Amino acid sequence: MPSSIVLAVPTVQWCELPTELWGEIISRIDVLDVMSFSSTCKSLESICKTLEATVLKSGSAILVTSQLDQDGWEVEDDLKTGKFGLHDVSNALSLCCGDWLVTTNTSLDLELLNPITRTKVPLPSFGNNLSGIELPSYMELSVIFPPFARDVRRVVLPRTPSHADGNEAITLFSDGLLTYTAQGEHVWRVLKNPTDHNDNAYNYYAEIFLDVIVYHGWVIAVEEDGDIFAWDMSSLDLKPVQLPTPKTTPSEKELERVFYLAIFPSDQLILACMYGHDFGHNNKASRMVWNEHDRFEQLDSISIFEFDDADLTWRRILSIGKDRVYVADVGNFDVGICSMGKEGQVSITNQDFSVDEKAHLLQGWIIRTPMWFRPSAHAKGNS
Repeated sequence: MPSSIVLAVPTVQWCELPTELWGEIISRIDVLDVMSFSSTCKSLESICKTLEATVLKSGSAILVTSQLDQDGWEVEDDLKTGKFGLHDVSNALSLCCGDWLVTTNTSLDLELLNPITRTKVPLPSFGNNLSGIELPSYMELSVIFPPFARDVRRVVLPRTPSHADGNEAITLFSDGLLTYTAQGEHVWRVLKNPTDHNDNAYNYYAEIFLDVIVYHGWVIAVEEDGDIFAWDMSSLDLKPVQLPTPKTTPSEKELERVFYLAIFPSDQLILACMYGHDFGHNNKASRMVWNEHDRFEQLDSISIFEFDDADLTWRRILSIGKDRVYVADVGNFDVGICSMGKEGQVSITNQDFSVDEKAHLLQGWIIRTPMWFRPSAHAKGNS
């Protein structure tokens, strides 16, 4: 009886594959898989660094973009599955990262997601009707808060689950609706609009907010004309007080203006005012989620103001040195990059990022809304 022949097949060590081959593999897998891939072992982490697919540093200015629509005319099915890209704006690289993102389905079931560990933390439902908010059955990404249906604009995450006090979130809707929740709370609290009546009558002419932030226990929001309001979150009333408004020059008032809030590393509250020319048409139809800031086609200039807590005044900043101001979703560009030299001289450049470099679109037809994401040091224990 003939003896069988056993061929010895050499064991393939995945870590020994050529770097070029790993580049091909990484380019074909989902961004979340790339994040998990880079944290598997030291060898694969080294490969990712060689390919510039590194984990982002704490505090980096990161842009989140959804998958491009190949035709540029309508929302594709794959957009609804959550495909997205993460881009290091300062270094013009598309990389992977840690920390937390806010995700949602079309029914506004919000969750916090850690992209590397895949941990998910649900936020309270808008459908419990405990704050006078209802979820419509006929409209996606919206709630009913009388007398209007309100579209979701953005979720701001001042604290993540990695913070000692747990997560904290603010949802900014259209028509002036702001809601707040924090770790241990099981409902979204509605922040009273500055124009709300004491008799609870319907408010048809609410202040419309462009941006919102949490600062020293207060929710701070800026509305479309530059008025600034603050809510003390330790109060049960949640009625706002108005803060002073920075003064702009006469020439700046002639331009269209939009406002952003931020906090400097030195713990100073910052207001950035962007100036540009009117878009001339509403491009809401070409966005999954419309941005209230999308009001001009070209970013022309910027003014930055620093808040003085002691005397409640704003001081104009004339130079930010080598620092940069990054603005998402300006006109037809993903990012506007502003530098400010001596005496307030402003230089502006624009930049685009693609999830799929092989995708080709007609200029201006992009079904996505770029958003900011800043990894923080609090996520290091989870990454």
